[in-house]
Amino acid sequence: MMECIRRQLMTFFNERRETSMQWTSILVPSAERRVAEALELARTYQVLRANEAEFKVISHEGNNIVDIRNRCCLCRGWQLYGLPCAHAVAALLSCRQNVHRFTESCFTVATYRKTYSQTIHPIPDKSLWREMSEGGDPSVGKGGVEGVVINPPKSLRPPGRPRKRRARAEDRGRVKRVVHCSRCNQTGHFRTTCAAPI
Repeated sequence: MMECIRRQLMTFFNERRETSMQWTSILVPSAERRVAEALELARTYQVLRANEAEFKVISHEGNNIVDIRNRCCLCRGWQLYGLPCAHAVAALLSCRQNVHRFTESCFTVATYRKTYSQTIHPIPDKSLWREMSEGGDPSVGKGGVEGVVINPPKSLRPPGRPRKRRARAEDRGRVKRVVHCSRCNQTGHFRTTCAAPI
């Protein structure tokens, strides 16, 4: 399964790397199409400017407020997709800004190429693999690893939560009472905890 996934990824990376080399636009084709559609719609909108960053865009759907400094629009399209919506494009065109500069960097061709720039190298068949010996020398060949049993580490702590041994504040000044066992008549334990044979 892992070999199949590695082969698929190796093919995907190579295909996408070669495909991206043919692109001449700033954005990847899917993002470029969305921006082109927004540009077409934006030409039908009327823009009123409040200050250098805030705009009111009037369209047949209703009025929207666009803030190009914070990259947000009242329709929330810009915040959700990372690409300027038609209202934002209309606002950007009214103040002669480049629309491509206001898209998220993940949509650029440069970022796409960087994503697939690394190569997944081919791995030889399992029959050509050399096994490592215990010493780590691959020249030893087969038989170096066979028969080695790795046991879990020896734990000195018993299972479960450790018991708390705390001195209570009220017990600090008291003299401890000596307890006697009724079975073996020795001090230091009770009958219930007595370990003497019956």
